[in-house]
Amino acid sequence: MMPVHITWTGVGLFHQWHAFRGALIGIATGLVLALLGRMLRIQLLAVAAGGAGVIAGWYAITGALWVMPPPVTVDVLTGIAAVALIIGLVAVRLGPGAGAMAGLLVAGVLAGWWLAGAPRHLAAMHATWPIAVGVGVATILFIRAVATGESQPLRLALSGLTMAASLHVVGVSPEWVQLALVPGVAALALLVSPPMPGIGVLPVALDIVAVGSMAALTLGRLPRLGFGAVDLAVLSPLLALWLAPHTAARVRFGGRAAPLIASAVAGAIAVGVVWGGRRLLGR
Repeated sequence: MMPVHITWTGVGLFHQWHAFRGALIGIATGLVLALLGRMLRIQLLAVAAGGAGVIAGWYAITGALWVMPPPVTVDVLTGIAAVALIIGLVAVRLGPGAGAMAGLLVAGVLAGWWLAGAPRHLAAMHATWPIAVGVGVATILFIRAVATGESQPLRLALSGLTMAASLHVVGVSPEWVQLALVPGVAALALLVSPPMPGIGVLPVALDIVAVGSMAALTLGRLPRLGFGAVDLAVLSPLLALWLAPHTAARVRFGGRAAPLIASAVAGAIAVGVVWGGRRLLGR
């Protein structure tokens, strides 16, 4: 009986690894680059850590490195992550002022155009401009919230992990949860990075917006001017970000761990709201 038990345990571990391969590969890649950036004192390696982690994690899930729409499917996400990494590196090189502004604008235009199906002529643009504008504005606002000023990877990780948990709560297919989980855990790797400007986390921030926007466009009701649980799950990171400073003021007893505790509480509340929203709104 013992050999059978070992065999089944090995199969179970394999299935668990396979289900979370994207997140595990993503955080491993991010940690390696972040630690190298710290040891070698190369800032661009630290900036590349999160974005490269997302590229590796999403490639492990989708098996596609570069796909141009149409049609817009999850296969395009790895390509978006690659371009987001380039934008982030260039923005850091340009400096926190001009670089941050240019990075914001280019990221917004890119995300809006790409997730609208990458239209190449006026007729296609006319049909998809509301999607392009909506995604572009959402991208700029989110990146401005988490990727300007000082680097705050904890806020970035809170956003990605909250979205992943919220998507799980509303019952979407596991692939969507895994896709959202990758940038969340990649952001955790940035916690060991050396100090860098806030715009350095732009790649992961853009990746979070990209997967959230695609989930809303594919599974949500917003494109049909409705609102459902999936849309609420996609917006849950904003609620978590808003709650985090309010909870931080109430967990000061945690000392140096207070920001982490506050983030965990804020994320749990946001996911709880999504759970309640699913009961009221349905899928």
